[in-house]
Amino acid sequence: MNIEIHKAEIGSGIFLKWDYTQTDGLRKTKIKASADAPIHDDLRQAFEALVPHFVLITEMKKKQDVVKAIDLKSIPEALLKKYKVTGVQIDDNKGDVSYTISGYKILNTGKTVSFPTPKIRETASEDDKYEFLDKLIEQVEVIKDEVLEYMDGKEADREQQSMDFGDDFNPQENQEEEGGVKDFIPAEEVA
Repeated sequence: MNIEIHKAEIGSGIFLKWDYTQTDGLRKTKIKASADAPIHDDLRQAFEALVPHFVLITEMKKKQDVVKAIDLKSIPEALLKKYKVTGVQIDDNKGDVSYTISGYKILNTGKTVSFPTPKIRETASEDDKYEFLDKLIEQVEVIKDEVLEYMDGKEADREQQSMDFGDDFNPQENQEEEGGVKDFIPAEEVA
């Protein structure tokens, strides 16, 4: 069995939706999936590593401001606070592979503007070719691997909310002090 990821998207900031093709022998099955398990940190970081590409391709910042983040794989915190990548799509049209990154910019007002990059084609002419295509492809492969691990059960811990009332808290005492119900009376006897 072979699985090929075509699209991965973070929804609601913590969940994953993805499209893939599963090949068993001669049979190909196209599947759209989503899960309610929170994504793991490695997957989140893999998407964050696309932020410099997203910013550069959409011309949000000058090349010299972003190139270092691509080369060193250390993304400035200011860039991560201003831009988020939420998805990547890989299209293969008879060997002509292209990549589209989706994300958003956080405005000074706190509102967001969502948009995708133009398609980045592997077979583009020298004039139109994305300068950091190899690094982009490398990062997309990392995302695809992390999605496969997510499919195999790798996820973030599901934290259960707890409230600390302190050591002296006794709900029974508080209810009696506030004039709460002290004895239970069945509904049939009340009517």
